[in-house]
Amino acid sequence: MSIPTASTGTPPTLSVVIVRFAGGDAIVRTLTSLAPQVARVAGETLVACRAGDEPTDEMRRRFPHVRWIAGDGSASPARLRALAVRASTGGIVACTEDHCTPTEDWCARVLAAHVGATAIVGGAIDKAPSSDGSAWAAYLLDYARYMSPLPAGPAAYASDCNVSYPRAELDAIEHQWREEFHETTVHWALHARGTPVLLDPTLVVLQHRDVVLADYLVERREHGRTFALTRVAAASLAARVRFALTALLLPPVILLRVRRVLATRGATGSVPASAWGPLARAALAWSVGEWQGYWSGK
Repeated sequence: MSIPTASTGTPPTLSVVIVRFAGGDAIVRTLTSLAPQVARVAGETLVACRAGDEPTDEMRRRFPHVRWIAGDGSASPARLRALAVRASTGGIVACTEDHCTPTEDWCARVLAAHVGATAIVGGAIDKAPSSDGSAWAAYLLDYARYMSPLPAGPAAYASDCNVSYPRAELDAIEHQWREEFHETTVHWALHARGTPVLLDPTLVVLQHRDVVLADYLVERREHGRTFALTRVAAASLAARVRFALTALLLPPVILLRVRRVLATRGATGSVPASAWGPLARAALAWSVGEWQGYWSGK
């Protein structure tokens, strides 16, 4: 089946943007799930990757319709996402990452969710089976709030592992994401325009990421710092100090929040006991990162 692209003069209805984040062969699992369903909706798939992490010749042969977008070797995931979104041409732009596998009807459901609605649409992120405590800790810290059964309706956030946007809405705030596409910055800017975030529990991806805990703690601290800098970009010194003091209380708050979500979703028993120690350390790393961002402003 031929997939229309910008070169044919017929822009695809759906652009699927994937950040190659986990590396290795993870992208193969993601593309294997997406290739047939993207073809069914006459969409396009773009994979953004760092220099040095380009696809193998076998990947190119196996997925000939994928557009591979290369950033430099130090490009952040947010930078890679921005490059791919800028290169995409669809009326709806759906984002995920290479450690996630969408369900077989994900593309069709994304398009259906946008019929008659001008909104950011997010979905559920469920943990793929694993007994590894660090992998579970990474999942719980980042995605517990998106665990199934996901409550439908308005929300403050959606995750860039399972979110989609009307092209017109993104174009209206392009200055906010042209260099780096951060979900918080984009969602805050669209909220200011009156564009809501809606969660749809029928949009599901499975998260497969494995982590080396020491590396993950460094990553979380940096992400916490970036979040803080984005949050207080134009804030007064007094506001930064107030946020910095609040950040010191985050670790127990995060742990309680995760436990509450698990209890609400009936999933407490699915989490291995080995996850709680790494989760506490990851929550502390995030807290330290936020504190650094608020306190230093850089």
